[in-house]
Amino acid sequence: MAKVIAMNIKKVFFIILVVAVSILVFFAFYSSRDKFSGIDTMKYMKISLNNVTSVYELAEKYSDSKTKDKFVLELKKINKISSSDYIDRKTVFIPIFKSN
Repeated sequence: MAKVIAMNIKKVFFIILVVAVSILVFFAFYSSRDKFSGIDTMKYMKISLNNVTSVYELAEKYSDSKTKDKFVLELKKINKISSSDYIDRKTVFIPIFKSN
């Protein structure tokens, strides 16, 4: 009887372990999905702005739908734009992405 209970506990523990590892692997791949997407930043381009512009307006104009989120993140990073979504500068650098 004790051996049966011990075997059942081992089976349950093994199933929980497999599920936990599977979830961790899924989240590891999901969090680094842009590394596997084949999109690389190749260079930056300097553009002039005439008035206050939204980072999302620039994303609509200079990126495609596949790279829009990465464009906004990279734009904010290289131009040191913190929490605001609007750019009040005359010139900014925008990322140019190349798809593999």
